Amino acid sequence: MIALHTGTARAETTLRIGSAQLSIASIPVVVAIQQKLFQAEGITAEIVDFDGGGPAVQALAGGGIDLCICAGDHAMRLASRGLGGTVLVALLDKHPYSLLAPIGSPATDLKSLRDKPVGITSPGSLTDNTLRFMIRKLGLNPDSDYEIIAAGTGGSMRAALDTGSVAAGMFTTPDVQADMATGKYKFVADFRELDYMALDLIAVGSWLKANDATAHAVARAVVKAEQIIQTDQKAVQAAVHERFPALSPDLVVMVAKDATERSLSHDGHAQEAGFKTALEMLRVADPTVKELNYQDVVALRYLP
Repeated sequence: MIALHTGTARAETTLRIGSAQLSIASIPVVVAIQQKLFQAEGITAEIVDFDGGGPAVQALAGGGIDLCICAGDHAMRLASRGLGGTVLVALLDKHPYSLLAPIGSPATDLKSLRDKPVGITSPGSLTDNTLRFMIRKLGLNPDSDYEIIAAGTGGSMRAALDTGSVAAGMFTTPDVQADMATGKYKFVADFRELDYMALDLIAVGSWLKANDATAHAVARAVVKAEQIIQTDQKAVQAAVHERFPALSPDLVVMVAKDATERSLSHDGHAQEAGFKTALEMLRVADPTVKELNYQDVVALRYLP
């Protein structure tokens, strides 16, 4: 686990913020830490990294963490089960994943991968839901027309591609930028322009009820960070470097610029179009999820 601290002993409240994966969605939270925006609200914030959304959400529901940087569909699942899953602050407005294949692959799109093994991060994940949804939109069956294989993230997905275990695999920022920069891979499908309630800062209803003032303070700090991100590339680059220290300086600049212009929320408001797409996709993958209204999941009352 990797933890980032504000470093002040005077804060009145300590928060453990889980992160479902090491992703660009955590950048607003890291900026809020680095710029001492949490500290100004009397909060010490700590990011705890998990290996996937499943364990992170289990920790959230069980009280092991206070908040979670998780896919919006986890908030929907929690809300559907009566646990009051709530998007406190939107972090990513766009879908974060792309489907990549080796540069020499004959694949040109998702349909051309029929009967081939395709890599997702894990069963039930955003990558799994997305792939199955898109396959069904083609009029095909994800279970009989494709071989969907859990191949992990980053390096393990890349290894699966390089060894031929999968014909294409799902990657997110900054792996997309790093992999494409090598010239060894190509896009088969790029979902990053899709409006989607992708990754957000989510909470459960019981925590919000018990921590109303803290929830307002967290929202203020993170929204201020999102505003800084829109005007200060140096602040974004510092946060990207903190989260992805192995990236070269050129890739840090590229990832920071791409995240600012393409996907990070400007004001913490989850977009209704992205909510509808996420809910539709989730209910195709998991029909047990109830039909939900935007207001059932998104808590605008906390945003400044």
